[in-house]
Amino acid sequence: MKLRLKTFAAAFVAAGLSASGGALAQETVKVGMMSPNTGPFAVIGEDVRNGFQLYLDEIGGMAGGAKLEVIFEDTQAKPDVGLTKIKKLVESDKVNFVGGIVSSSVAYALRDYMVEKNVPLVVSVASADGLTQQLAAPNIFRTNSSGSQASHPFGKWLFEQGYKRVVMIAPGYAMGFEQTGGIARTFTEAGGEVIQSLYPPLGTADYAPFLTSLKIDEADAVVAVFAGSEAIKFVKQFEEYGLKGTIPLVGTSLLTDDLILGQQGDAALGIVTASHYSSALDTPGNAAFVKAYREKYDRSPTLYSEGSYVTAKAIHMAIEALGGDLSDPAKVNEALAAVSFDSPRGPFKFDGYNSPVHDIYAFEVKRKDGELVNEPIARFEAVSQFYTWSPEDYMAMKPYRDIANDWAK
Repeated sequence: MKLRLKTFAAAFVAAGLSASGGALAQETVKVGMMSPNTGPFAVIGEDVRNGFQLYLDEIGGMAGGAKLEVIFEDTQAKPDVGLTKIKKLVESDKVNFVGGIVSSSVAYALRDYMVEKNVPLVVSVASADGLTQQLAAPNIFRTNSSGSQASHPFGKWLFEQGYKRVVMIAPGYAMGFEQTGGIARTFTEAGGEVIQSLYPPLGTADYAPFLTSLKIDEADAVVAVFAGSEAIKFVKQFEEYGLKGTIPLVGTSLLTDDLILGQQGDAALGIVTASHYSSALDTPGNAAFVKAYREKYDRSPTLYSEGSYVTAKAIHMAIEALGGDLSDPAKVNEALAAVSFDSPRGPFKFDGYNSPVHDIYAFEVKRKDGELVNEPIARFEAVSQFYTWSPEDYMAMKPYRDIANDWAK
């Protein structure tokens, strides 16, 4: 893909009209929000819905003179269910936008259908690299980091902190490959060495066999990428097997994200990760966001709820820019692509492939005012999904899933 999406967005007008039909200055704008209400990712889905609703409350449920009507659907984090639900939203409910999406497999399953219908899809959580790279389209957007986005500056930074040799462990599927791969690429390019890579199957019940086989005597740090219940289990077992305090544990945001940090307890103290958001960020917009979120939901926001909040704001700003006139699909896509604003995470804008350019942070788990928090200790400004490479050069490289076993020497 050698052309920026904005330069050929108009070509998609001929591919299919917006499901909204096309009345000027609509009285009601419909937004479909898809998130898992049931299944293993249900708690993340709740955060997605909460973040979106909080922003709607702040703007009084209005945009461009139109009332915003939100229709929530449960994807169950299953691709086939997600596709059925999105067809219902587009064809029966005739939504103008779709937001949400937690599972990358669901996002991929919806992609071709949404491109055919040319209805804007603003992904709040799913991070699969290809969605806004090889499979990018003018109406596909992402407000979360791509899979390897936070990993790239983090890998280089780890080497600069004095870590020269690392072992890596992550679940053996796209997320694990992309997030460890991004760290490994920049870490090794800086002069570091990956001495071991382990990829346990997704859903591993016990990490003992892997923890006891880590070559920690030869390494300066363990790089771990796990999410949800697996992250809770891994962090606790890392401590139980006597590794905590013996060798540093580092990773990406999902390893200790705000949603699970309380369940990990003191086992998580000292872990360093990389992400674009934590509730402990000191940005102009985050204090008010955290305060409002806690008042409404009686808990701190997470990167999932913040991503959905940003999704709602991006949709709102696009509608405002068009004065509520959503009759031209190309103009709707262009208005979304052009949004730029201060978000809880800091400055936010889309790159030419509709994935965010935003600050990335290194966080350390600390106890503050009696609570465990991911406190920022380093900042990397305006990082895109392509990091320091051109989009063409980056997408010409082999996907991380294809070279996962090539890092260890």
